[in-house]
Amino acid sequence: MRDTDPLLFSNRMPEIEAELRGMQERDVEALCESMLQVIGDEKRALLERISAGNVLGLIGDPRIDPLQPSMCRIPMGSFGMGTDEAEIPAVARRFGVPEAWFRKSTPRHEVELDAYEIGRFLVTESEYLTFIQETGVWEIPDHWEDNCPPPYRANHPVYGVSWQGILLYAEWISEQAGCQYRIPTEAEWERTARGTDRRAFPWGDSFEATRCNTREGGVGNTTPVGIYPSGISACGALDMAGNVEEYVADLYWPYPESTFEDGSFGTYRITRGGVYSLDADLARCDRRHGGDYNGPSGFRLVRSAADEWFRGEVD
Repeated sequence: MRDTDPLLFSNRMPEIEAELRGMQERDVEALCESMLQVIGDEKRALLERISAGNVLGLIGDPRIDPLQPSMCRIPMGSFGMGTDEAEIPAVARRFGVPEAWFRKSTPRHEVELDAYEIGRFLVTESEYLTFIQETGVWEIPDHWEDNCPPPYRANHPVYGVSWQGILLYAEWISEQAGCQYRIPTEAEWERTARGTDRRAFPWGDSFEATRCNTREGGVGNTTPVGIYPSGISACGALDMAGNVEEYVADLYWPYPESTFEDGSFGTYRITRGGVYSLDADLARCDRRHGGDYNGPSGFRLVRSAADEWFRGEVD
């Protein structure tokens, strides 16, 4: 199969899978390299990048290692977290949503964080399947059939996992890798997504549907991780806007000095980042949601930094 073959970029997975079964190993290796180039090329059509990512899922995505997830390094320092009260009327009008939805994220305040590493990608279906197979833990995502995902979805983000399942996964990979993985705090997640320049989206201040998988893009389902290279955050994390929402470790509580009142405080865990099935306002870096308002939700891993790499680094 050549990288110009129309079948390759058709996203017709049964036909592509049948074609792959007849290929020599050396040709599969060459195809893998070609597909990696396609998903990183923003000039290629979105369907081509999706199909190329799904092909990588079928043949084994070299970017994904269940025991050594690719991580981004964030140095210690402060950043401006949350939303300015003065911005809310204009932002709410821009997205056509109630102002109260953004008041959850007020006031903007400075947060000091220690250095940490965070997953470049969300945890994928194949990584979670490895966990299930290795441990026998019966925490199966609610959208899986026959207790496993379709092969081509191996590098899509896993979702529909209970909070207990997420914690068990973090415990398992920590034991296997010999280091302590956990779920990011809300502050760590927002710092990763928006950097230190208070951007509204991982790439800047204006929403662009071509940079992420939200309802505006029309995909209507999850996509392989990392196929929106122009949606990358300043630190190198991908899919922090759209695809699936992401659980953080925090329960929903007001920010320091907030005057916003909500009977839902303390009743649900925050999710961040937006989702393929909902609108762009949820993909803002400062937007807090969860509970009855969240869509399909996954997670990414984080671990605290070691002195040898963060000392002396700057953002």
